[in-house]
This record gives sequence, C-alpha cells and structure tokens, in this order.
Amino acid sequence: MAFAVSAQYVQPNITHEPYGKQNVVYQLNDSNPDFQIQILRNINNHVRAVGAENIDLKIVVFAGGMSALETTKPETVKALESLRAQGVEVKVCNNTLRARNVDWRTLKDVKETDIVPAGVAELAYLQAKGYHYIRP
Repeated sequence: MAFAVSAQYVQPNITHEPYGKQNVVYQLNDSNPDFQIQILRNINNHVRAVGAENIDLKIVVFAGGMSALETTKPETVKALESLRAQGVEVKVCNNTLRARNVDWRTLKDVKETDIVPAGVAELAYLQAKGYHYIRP
C-alpha cells in the first residue's frame, strides 16, 4: 500500500517565548563554497529569528574560510553584505593572512580593524567574554 507524501509546506502555529539578547560567535573556516553559503544562510536565519537589535554576532574567519572573503561569487558576496548591514561583524585571522600571503586590503569590505591576531584565540577570547560559540 502506497501513501502519498505532501511536499507542500504548511506554516505551523508556533508559540515560543522571545529569544532575548544574545552574544554569539560563529566559526567560518571551511573552504567549500557551498558549505560557506549554508553557514551564511544559517547565520542570517539566526539574526532574523532573534532580531538584529537583540543580537551581537561575530563571524571569525580563518584557514579555508578566507576564500569566502576572496570570492566574487555573487551569492556569497550578497550574503556577507546583507549580514554586515544587519550589524554582524566579520573578524579575520591575521595568522591566515600571513600564512597565505594575502593582503587584507584585497578582501571584500574588510577593514584593518576587522583583523584579529589569531582566529582560534579570538574564538576562545569571545567565549570567555560570554559569547556562545557555534561551529557549523
């Protein structure tokens, strides 16, 4: 006996208390462009769920994640621009810049003040300051 499966989404009636204020840091260190887009979408969904006015969110970019800041792929560029416009800060690992011989001025919308000494140290630093760490 076969059962028909509905592929149509139906909005559930969700009741949930407000998420409140959040301090969050996401790690972005994967070089796979499709995974990078997935992470950026997750971050956008997070901001939208909580409200840009209720979240202090930072993305720490290091290792393979640097390619997200070097790409001209429209979907990635647009996703990062949208997140920055919502107040999301992008922090860039200087160790990765040095190891890959990358001039930070060539990275899309990166300011010198966005550079941190070390990506993993920045993650630990922010966690010690009360940020919730998310590693997609």
